[in-house]
This record gives sequence, structure tokens and C-alpha cells, in this order.
Amino acid sequence: MSFWYVSPGLSKLWSPRTQELLGDIAQGSFPPQINGLQFPQLLTLSIQTLAMSILGIAGAGIAGMVLSFPAAHNFLLPGGLLNPNPKALTIASVQGWTILVLTRIVLLFCRAIPAPIWAIVALFVLFPGILPGAIALGLNNLGILGRLMTETNENLEKPPLEALKAQGTPGTLLFLYGILPINLPRFLAYILYRWEVCIRETVMVGLVGAGGLGLLLTEQLSSFDYSSVVVTSNPRFLTNLRNHD
Repeated sequence: MSFWYVSPGLSKLWSPRTQELLGDIAQGSFPPQINGLQFPQLLTLSIQTLAMSILGIAGAGIAGMVLSFPAAHNFLLPGGLLNPNPKALTIASVQGWTILVLTRIVLLFCRAIPAPIWAIVALFVLFPGILPGAIALGLNNLGILGRLMTETNENLEKPPLEALKAQGTPGTLLFLYGILPINLPRFLAYILYRWEVCIRETVMVGLVGAGGLGLLLTEQLSSFDYSSVVVTSNPRFLTNLRNHD
């Protein structure tokens, strides 16, 4: 139905004008080279981009772990692992439901707004640089990581934890010695997975002025410097460029 509604003109893919434009881009992209930029400058921008991704994913990972526990159904709600009261109508249960709903709203709001939009908002408050980009990446990945970690918490194996709980283990010790050791490797796996995505997203937030290689790509694309775009967007050319210098 979407294909019928859009009615794409597939003939444009092999039209003479399309072939001409693709040929111009290919001709302008090779051989790859950097015009007016030395390797140390490009390396500095690459380090800034890497630092932006690390700062963003570290903040998102820590905040996601913290918010994932109150956002899970099996922790603070009646009968949960950290709420031993089985009654549904108590002050603790109302507080648990309130915290769960508010936490999930925060996570939904963070992941519903793309990282470039968060970067534009951050740039209105802060000066262009690494910090606005890191904040934008952190907020967007916070919503995603928080949701993934919440599902991990809800899929915990209950029998071992319920056995510790039945023996009178306090909630703090149950969390530190029962819940956290089980889920921490899964949390780290999600964080590393999102970090790989976060590195690629640094280019997107850089395109709106958040610094790093993305800002350089914006300048190169605006001047139709396709040969430099190939080098900037592909780290494999950095070694060749250094050897050439």
C-alpha cells in the first residue's frame, strides 16, 4: 500500500540526468584527498568525535541503568522484588505506579526525539562544540538504553531471587548481590552496541553544528568538495593520507 501511495518513478534511477549527476559525483570523489586540511587537524577532529561519542554513551548508560529499575514492573510494584508488600492498595504501591509511569514517560520522551533535534536544542543554550553533541547523543540513547535495560530487568529469572527474598535478605543486598551481577553483563553489552551506533550518529549531530567531523563534512558538502568528503567519512583513508604526507 505504501508503494502504491508513493508511486515512485523508478525510471528516474536510470534516466540520463541521473547518470550524469552520479558520474559528476564519482569523478569529483576520486582520487580522495583533503584540500586545505592537514592530517594533524583531521586527527584532532577524529579524536573530538570519539570523545563526543564516549561522553554521550557513558552518560546514557549510567542514567539508563538507574532509570531501568523503577521503570520495570517487577521491582517497586506490589509483590515486586524491592516491594515485599503484596497488597495492591497501599501508599507504597501508589508511589511505585507513579514512579514507573513517570520514568517510562521520560524514557519515551528522550528516545522519541532524534539526536540532531536534541543537538539543535542544546546549541540554543550552549556554544557549538563537543558538549552539545554529547548531550544530544546521551539523551537520545538514554531513552533507547533505558527501554532495553527495563526489558532485561523484567525478564529476570525469579526463582533464585525469590529464594533470597524468602530467606529475609534485605532489598539492598538483594539488589547488590542478586540482581545487579546478573544484569550488569547484559547492560554492558547493550551499552557497547549502542556506542557503535553512537559513533555513527556523531556525524549527524555534527552536521547541525555540534562539532567534530560532522561540522567538517557540512563545510565540505556545501562547497561540493566530494574528494575531501570521501576522506572525512571513511577512516581507512587516514592512514593513506598520513603516509602520503
